[in-house]
Amino acid sequence: MRYFLKLTLLSILIVTCACENEPIGSFDVNENTLDEELFDLVVQIPENEGENAINCIEFNYAFVLFVFDGSMEFVEAKSIRSDLEFSNFLGSLDPDFSISLNYPIKGTLVTGELIEINTNEELKEAIDACQAEELQRRCNGTLIDCVWKVGAVEGQPNEYEGAYYLLRSDGSVQFHYKEDAFFGTWVTLFIGTDLYLNIDLNDDADIEGFWDLNWQVDLRSNQRIEIADGDRQVLIEKDCSIPCVESGFQVCEFEDNPGFAEFILKNYTTCIAIPSTHDVVSAVTYSFHETEEDALLGINPISTTEYENTSNPQTLYVRIVYKETGEVVRLATIPIEAIPCP
Repeated sequence: MRYFLKLTLLSILIVTCACENEPIGSFDVNENTLDEELFDLVVQIPENEGENAINCIEFNYAFVLFVFDGSMEFVEAKSIRSDLEFSNFLGSLDPDFSISLNYPIKGTLVTGELIEINTNEELKEAIDACQAEELQRRCNGTLIDCVWKVGAVEGQPNEYEGAYYLLRSDGSVQFHYKEDAFFGTWVTLFIGTDLYLNIDLNDDADIEGFWDLNWQVDLRSNQRIEIADGDRQVLIEKDCSIPCVESGFQVCEFEDNPGFAEFILKNYTTCIAIPSTHDVVSAVTYSFHETEEDALLGINPISTTEYENTSNPQTLYVRIVYKETGEVVRLATIPIEAIPCP
């Protein structure tokens, strides 16, 4: 039986952009600028050798191992189907037992460094290191795509259900709760073999008191993660239902009233770009207005939870101010449109 080491170095180019503060009459889309092809390289485990392969040991599953006791008597044939299964098996193996692998397992990295594995214990360490690298890459890549909606783990409701996290390709984060947006950082790290998510938000004691923790991550899928700190658990699910496009906010029209729809505008704040003039850390508040004059004066805001358009398409005016001082950060417009849906 032969096993191959797939060894490489994956370089990722991350491109970020800053949006200028535009006058009323323009609409900038708040979007991540991580190149799609490079993003695919980040979130997928490469299948082929060469420059796209991961920089660790990778076995081709599934396979069978023979297990022998200290007297080299056959004990069992063990089927191995994944890194996790292999690691657990090696961790539970009697120290006096051996398996049908020939040591040393060795090879040379593209950097010229020699990797050499001589024991079951060293093999487990190498597999665990690879698992950690894969899981962290998967977590980082998964989280940057679309926005993430806060939900509740069964039996543990929380006041932030329905809020959104917008993760930027530069590693910063925006937390959109009701009509407000808070800014901070989002860092993944390993402690031993456990993946953690360290969140740090700014400018609100209640927000910080709930979220500013080193959360342990249970990455259930590319669509769903659960984070926990002690007895506190929170569900975060990917939400791609509101695309951020230059054509604006489009919603399915009423079946009995074509051309009109109900718009939940607070869900669209993640699409409205924060300008580069923002001070990076201070919370902001969004308000929506039907006229330019109302937006300029900051009067007559419309509902952000159940607004019905008055014409189709329609232009709305958005006012973004610092939550603490009320100073204007940006004035912009967005088009909204009720569209027929299948």
